Amino acid sequence: MTSWFASSGRAFAWHALAFFLVVGLLLAPALWNGYPLIYFDSEDYVEMAFSHQPIVWRTMTYAMMCSVARLTGTLWAMPVLQALLTAWVLHEAVTGFVGRARPLVLATVGLALAALTGLAWVTSQVLADVFAGVSILGIATLAFGEGLPRWRRRLLGVITAIAICVHMSHVAVAAGLLMVLWGMAGLARLIRRMPRPRLTVASGAIIAGILAVPATHYALTGRAYFSESGQVLQLALFIQNGVAKAYLDEVCPEGAALKLCEHKDELPRTADEFLWGDSPFDEMGGWRAMHDEAGVIVKDAMGRFPRMVLTAALENTLEQLQAIESGEDLVPMTWHFVKTELSHFPEEFRAFRFARQQRRPPLDFTDLNDLQVPVNVAAELALLVVLAVAWRRRDRSSCGLALIVLLALFGNAIVCGAISNPHDRYQNRVVWLALFSVAIAAVRLDQRFSRRPPLPRPPADLA
Repeated sequence: MTSWFASSGRAFAWHALAFFLVVGLLLAPALWNGYPLIYFDSEDYVEMAFSHQPIVWRTMTYAMMCSVARLTGTLWAMPVLQALLTAWVLHEAVTGFVGRARPLVLATVGLALAALTGLAWVTSQVLADVFAGVSILGIATLAFGEGLPRWRRRLLGVITAIAICVHMSHVAVAAGLLMVLWGMAGLARLIRRMPRPRLTVASGAIIAGILAVPATHYALTGRAYFSESGQVLQLALFIQNGVAKAYLDEVCPEGAALKLCEHKDELPRTADEFLWGDSPFDEMGGWRAMHDEAGVIVKDAMGRFPRMVLTAALENTLEQLQAIESGEDLVPMTWHFVKTELSHFPEEFRAFRFARQQRRPPLDFTDLNDLQVPVNVAAELALLVVLAVAWRRRDRSSCGLALIVLLALFGNAIVCGAISNPHDRYQNRVVWLALFSVAIAAVRLDQRFSRRPPLPRPPADLA
């Protein structure tokens, strides 16, 4: 009995050491910075956590997660919480796909992800971006991971649902993966090599994550909705890719009752300039006033110029797939976040003000991207090889993981590039999944890891 307890204690200690090592690695950029990294969107989410008042262009679910910072009195609560949840999902994924030597594999994979991808940088930001990849990995593990006890699968399902609901792009990608999983389950009956997913918990997590968005909005505002900004965001993208100008040039001379007709010859070049820069957008009433008109323009333009819309969507998707650099817009926040910091975390203002992010010259990610971008591109290409090898070897777990990650990377590029607007941070937040999947597949190819030893039996009087 003593030897069994000693063995179990040592195993737990190694697991705990590996887990908290990964947590520390994921927090390394914030620790190096001297304060959590702040993005432009961070201000809105923190403000909503205190006011519980919606901001039309934001989802309130991540704001409710930011209530952890309000309750603890420190903004450090956000990257710490994000690191803990991310490390837990990584631990469960390694357990589900590898099994043996889990602490060593977890620590090694965590170190590789922290050094060679942008995962640690998105974890250290007060932003929902880290959960884009976490939700995908959670879904893949629930569907194709092996050997997780029932209670841990259910806990992973809860974390996955939370990761899905904090941003509408996560909801869209997860909904697509739900259809993929059910399609794979059907094909598995016809194609013996096709990996058959476990659907119950995976489907439940996805559906719960999707429904949590309107449920949260209903609880806080009395109105159940997913997003009130989608039509305006699509209009802004149509302005950027020229579809809106072509449409307005055709319908405005016909007498279309559109406010945008008065400004069709002064439209900005990019979607960001239209929404946030010196443009006619605010003059026309902004987000709420333009919601209905944006919907009319988007719907009618798609009917009149389908080829132009599809071509622009394809170009934006391809652009988004290639945009994977770290550090986009992590600029000094000496003017943007100051009021929020002073209002809600005054005791941390000095740490915020003198963090490396606020210094001049601004943070330079050139050397980091010179290393990470080629590695991540190579990992994406290697993932195609992993899929082919796993299919040939009938390794259904590796095949399922690779297939889900590949489709999710492409789906994220469609959602964020073709429907929203291409930005490096959108694809950077999920591209680390390629390196993770390749590393896990490589471990599984080694039969020393893929064979699981029998678990130690407890003494008879404890059984």
